[in-house]
Parts: sequence; C-alpha cells; structure tokens
Amino acid sequence: MVRRAKKRFLQGLGLILLLGLVYYPGYKKVQEAKMRNRVLKEELSSLSARNRELEKKLELLENDVVYIEKRAREELGVVGEGEIIYDFVPKDE
Repeated sequence: MVRRAKKRFLQGLGLILLLGLVYYPGYKKVQEAKMRNRVLKEELSSLSARNRELEKKLELLENDVVYIEKRAREELGVVGEGEIIYDFVPKDE
C-alpha cells in the first residue's frame, strides 16, 4: 500500500512537471506581451500629450496675432516698425 501511494505521488509529480514544461513557454510569452503592452500604453500616453501641446500651438499660430508676433520676436529677432534694438555688451568682453 505504501508502495502504491509512493508510485501515485511520483506519477502526480511527473504530470505536474510535464504540464509545467508544456505551459511555461506560453506563460512566458503572455507575460512578455503584457509588459510590452504596458510600455506601449505609456508611450501612447506621452505621445498623446505631446500631440495636444502641438495642436494648441498650431491653433495659436493660426489664430492669435499676439502669439505669432511674440514667436517672431523671440525666434527670428523680428523688429517692429520704428523700433530700435539696443544690444548691451558687458565690459568684460
């Protein structure tokens, strides 16, 4: 009777090991896919936020004259009519 229980235990253990060997690669792939999904969701969220920022800037560039003038002055150095630019240079240079 003890021998029979021992044999059944070893058979059960063997079955568990076999199932583990069969299902582990699939389980591993599922976990990798979940991780990749999380990374892609974070990237999507970041890109969506960036897209919203760019859409706001585009809206301002298309419709807001004050914003356009500000950008032209800051980025292109545009000077208004009748304005004089004073460029101060430190004494050290």
